[in-house]
Amino acid sequence: MQTLEIALLLTLSLFPIADLVLEKYKSQSKSVEYVKISIALWAITGFLIFSFFEGKLSVNAPHIFPASTWKIYLAISIFITFLIYLAYVVSSINSSENIRLQIANGLKDGGDSLLDILPESRKEFLLFSLLVSVSAGVCEELIFRWYLYSFLDLQTHWVLAIFGSSLLFGLWHVYLGWRHVIKTVFLGALFCGIYLFFESIAVAIIAHILSDVYSGAIAFFARNATGYVPSKS
Repeated sequence: MQTLEIALLLTLSLFPIADLVLEKYKSQSKSVEYVKISIALWAITGFLIFSFFEGKLSVNAPHIFPASTWKIYLAISIFITFLIYLAYVVSSINSSENIRLQIANGLKDGGDSLLDILPESRKEFLLFSLLVSVSAGVCEELIFRWYLYSFLDLQTHWVLAIFGSSLLFGLWHVYLGWRHVIKTVFLGALFCGIYLFFESIAVAIIAHILSDVYSGAIAFFARNATGYVPSKS
């Protein structure tokens, strides 16, 4: 194993600890935190891409798009359906006080760390959707579904590779609490299944981005519709 690959694996493994430490020094501005999160993700992804093009990694390049035409059309159909569903959910939030209250209570149950990361103001929602969601979608899929899954698959069994890559993906979100870690492990396994079924990192990336945008959208619209007073950014 090359030195750069060892350094990369150590970086991925130790990042959750560094994240917990940095959580104590986070800014009061969500916009600043969004920028910091995105910079951290792109820095690690840049290290990953640099190591790959230097020929220091033991994995092959990912498949960008599905090889089968029918899988391309299936992915497009799923994404269009998801966007229609998102529009329906936003409409339901705006028209139903009960739904707004249920979502607001659910957000509170998720803990302060979850509330702190989800957008409140319009500016935060735009930054969350266009910067954080895109950064997380691109970077985390390249890191966990392409590299880490492929690396573990070479060393072990594909089932263990899914579990191991999804577990570390969950631990990367430990600052949100252990309940969220468990949910994120299952979400990581879902993204891994999408990546393997469609044989496309692009499909996994888009699915991840839409998932994050969905979370940001329901939080933003529910909080504003219930009269929630947004914090300053």
